Amino acid sequence: MEDDESPHGCGVAVGRMMDTALKDDTELGSASLRDYFAARLPDRLREVEEAWERARQSDWPEAEARTFHRLAHSLTGAGATFGFPAVTDAARLLEQRLKPVAQGTAPPPDDAAVAELLAGLRRASQMPAAPSSSTASAPRADEPGKKTILLVENDPETGPSLAQQLERFGYEVRLLEQPDRLGAEIERDPPSALLVDQDFPEARLPGGLELSDLRRDLRSPVRLVFLSDRGDLEARLAAVRAGGEAYFTKPVDVGALVDQLDLLTGPPTDPFRALVVEADEEIAGECAGALRAAGLQVAVETEPERFLEALAASRPDVVLIGLELPGCGGAELAAVLHQLEAYVATPVLFLAPPGSDEDRLSALELGGDELLPRPVDPLHLIAAVTGRARRGRRLASLMAYDSLTSLLSHASLKQQLEAELARAAREHVPVAYAMLDLDGFKTFNETYGHAAGDRLLRTLALFLKQRLRRSDILGRFGGDEIGVILPNTDGATARAVLDNLRESFSRLRHGFAGTELSASFSFGISVFPDCPTPELLIEAAGRALSAAKSETTGSES
Repeated sequence: MEDDESPHGCGVAVGRMMDTALKDDTELGSASLRDYFAARLPDRLREVEEAWERARQSDWPEAEARTFHRLAHSLTGAGATFGFPAVTDAARLLEQRLKPVAQGTAPPPDDAAVAELLAGLRRASQMPAAPSSSTASAPRADEPGKKTILLVENDPETGPSLAQQLERFGYEVRLLEQPDRLGAEIERDPPSALLVDQDFPEARLPGGLELSDLRRDLRSPVRLVFLSDRGDLEARLAAVRAGGEAYFTKPVDVGALVDQLDLLTGPPTDPFRALVVEADEEIAGECAGALRAAGLQVAVETEPERFLEALAASRPDVVLIGLELPGCGGAELAAVLHQLEAYVATPVLFLAPPGSDEDRLSALELGGDELLPRPVDPLHLIAAVTGRARRGRRLASLMAYDSLTSLLSHASLKQQLEAELARAAREHVPVAYAMLDLDGFKTFNETYGHAAGDRLLRTLALFLKQRLRRSDILGRFGGDEIGVILPNTDGATARAVLDNLRESFSRLRHGFAGTELSASFSFGISVFPDCPTPELLIEAAGRALSAAKSETTGSES
């Protein structure tokens, strides 16, 4: 690792996999990551306290209760990970008090009780970090609490190896070599997911029916994933009949497995948001009530002249507009909506009074997706709105995100970088920008094919998303190059974080063409305000990356 200076005076750091001082780098990374967490702890405590204020001021709606619980839970895991056991203990007390409230099984807690728990958390945040071991594996920089996987695998090589791979993606893995105590083990400490080798000898295999019964009788739901040497229809049908929700053949593509586990064990997506613009309060109320009963977040505006304010406040996935509004037509309002760049693809459904087919067709020509005749059937309304909202989110995602890696697109990444620099300039804080790419990627593609290369790139993208903070921003810059924006981060901290991730990624094993391989990446870093513009940041980080690649033995772009 070396520092360099650009012609523009930008501080630049470069990172290579062929670093010989690995032990020293690991120790530096461990200490820097503790400092990194400590520096962000006041902001995280403030987020927790603000979540409490929102919850109690709005009479504890379900969404606010879940957010409050999630933030407390994230401190429980992160405190333990980064050497702050007192924070973990205090956050756990708060999290345990909030969990039944977030699940809807208990009433909101007493204000005094929460205030006391928060005071304890603040006191714990002032305590010094515990000494760390240089051999400890470094987790993601903002760990939200590890999810547990119970792996049932008796192969002496596959089991430990797969467990280690999953742990490097932030999962906690318990390895069970025999399935006979499976039920007791799940009841003792229910995992987030059960990962089962389907190929145990018949005498020791729980069997499809038995395993299905076991899952049905558990107090806590467990997601079930099968591993197998077989890929035939009979084996896959057996897994489906046992309640399996995913199936992977060996050798396992760890990136694809983690992607599926994230999907199965992750939090539910944010509810769809709808805006109802209708002057008739009774009609607006009926529509909003039906949609809220289906789990949507709904805003209602009965005064068309306040449409733009309502739009900005609700940020809807879909807009319902009455065709007959005072002062303007509903179709005209839809045309205004689609003039706004942020809402050009937002679906519009018209609430239509009895009228001629000609009027209805004219409304559709002016930007509507569907006409819902009044009185609106609630089931039709819910199906139409949720279907359009789902499609709208998908379209927005396709426009903002790269389809291969699910990272931000090149254009979206640059927009985010501009926004972060503007914020950093206002708040007088640093921003680090990193450019990284896979070592030897061209040779890898030539050897194993572009499909394998795509899988490797997706795995790297997933790994980075798992291990970086939620506030960090990732985008696919082009080819196998990935850009990373690290807000409120100086160059030394960014270097320590990425060094740690680089070393950890190099220890992952990837299955291709019946064999297992390791891969590595190099990176370059630039920092604002040393580099004062997005263009200079990108240029300096790219130059540092090129320097790192040129010194990495045998690397190719």
